[in-house]
Amino acid sequence: MPNRPTRKIEPSTLLRHFLTFWLIFLAHRHIVDAMRCKIPYERVQENYCYFVADEEPLHTSFHNFCYQDKRTSRVCVDSEEEMRFLAQHLHEMGYPDGTKFWSAGHRWPLDNRFYWNYFGRARPMNYSNWAEEEPTPQMGRNCLILTLSGDELVMSSESCYTRAVDICEQSLADSDSRSVIH
Repeated sequence: MPNRPTRKIEPSTLLRHFLTFWLIFLAHRHIVDAMRCKIPYERVQENYCYFVADEEPLHTSFHNFCYQDKRTSRVCVDSEEEMRFLAQHLHEMGYPDGTKFWSAGHRWPLDNRFYWNYFGRARPMNYSNWAEEEPTPQMGRNCLILTLSGDELVMSSESCYTRAVDICEQSLADSDSRSVIH
């Protein structure tokens, strides 16, 4: 067999190729990881990850399972599509009509309107599905409850001492414009 001349590769070229490969690998891995729901969250359709607390309904909004145990936010519903997907998911989990769920919605004291509340920061509601004659201006009904009704979730203003189930939300890698702290 004839001897072939071997081409010597410079160490700096090898290092450059190696670093380029790892940067591409790490960037791809970050994108893939960002599109996955963290355990124990469940993916609902393409863009939503939720964790529904399977314990007894909380007797007050101030026992916030999502924040205390998961260090995340309660659900904020930003579109009709998300509301429909979430309602379908809750039905598939076996929750009956009439089940109440906590959301991150609260009445802000300065202007008496409802906002999504992320750890004390108010974000305007871009979408709402209020029940008839809601939200009520009645004092003491400052928490936003989602009630399962048929194939939809209906919003109502309730006392923060209502019994309801927590729904925690995980954002998927800034796939939307929400600035959720997770």
